[in-house]
Amino acid sequence: MAEIACTGVSKLYGDSILAVDGIDLTFVSGRTTALLGPSGCGKSTLLRLIAGLEEPTAGTVSIAGDPPAALCRRGGLSIAFQDPCLLPWLTVARNVALGRKLARQAPDPQRVDQLINLVGLGGFQNARPAALSGGMRQRAAIARALITRPQVLLLDEPFGALDALTRRQLAQDLPPLWQEQDATALLVTHSVDEAVMLADRIVVLSPRPARVIADLAVPLPRPRDPETPAFRRLAGDVLAVLARGGEQAQSLAAQ
Repeated sequence: MAEIACTGVSKLYGDSILAVDGIDLTFVSGRTTALLGPSGCGKSTLLRLIAGLEEPTAGTVSIAGDPPAALCRRGGLSIAFQDPCLLPWLTVARNVALGRKLARQAPDPQRVDQLINLVGLGGFQNARPAALSGGMRQRAAIARALITRPQVLLLDEPFGALDALTRRQLAQDLPPLWQEQDATALLVTHSVDEAVMLADRIVVLSPRPARVIADLAVPLPRPRDPETPAFRRLAGDVLAVLARGGEQAQSLAAQ
């Protein structure tokens, strides 16, 4: 199990840019949490701290009691970014298989084929990224992130560059892939609908520096339809929390 604990986590760049300030959060193993907040608030910085790509200025991050680097060395942590970052000279199958190679895991062609089919890319195993649409490239990138069977999956606005229709389709199709692996998933987004669609829990962050202003459960059954009254009510409640957080930040700045 891979519970993530952030204790008093802060990140200061230089002498004056405080990106994250005193975050105390625990992410329960096997659940999906959305980190929601305005652009530039520090969401991606917090994700990078959890991934071990950066070190906190203060506080600690642990995964199952160990530093993030320990899980990374075992191939137990994967990240999918907004840019799919596929290697253009490799086929879809070889891009997906690359995840196991980088994690120093043995090749698993059967798992590669299984994931490619699960993300809806069956028949495109031998295609190169240039022949794929944006949504298809993102599907391949998420398959690559899942190929190691990670305990922790970090998603940094993975649908941000896609059109609304493709985003909605991927938000419906892809969560079961990491949920069936019982992965602990963190999703960075600034889309309220995306957070409600994907997450079991929404952590709302303030404008920079990132502080927790709300921690909300998402009690909606799956699959979720964004047109239902219950979905719209919850999305409206989350949007209201975001608006109040922005107003509070402006008030503090004016003092």
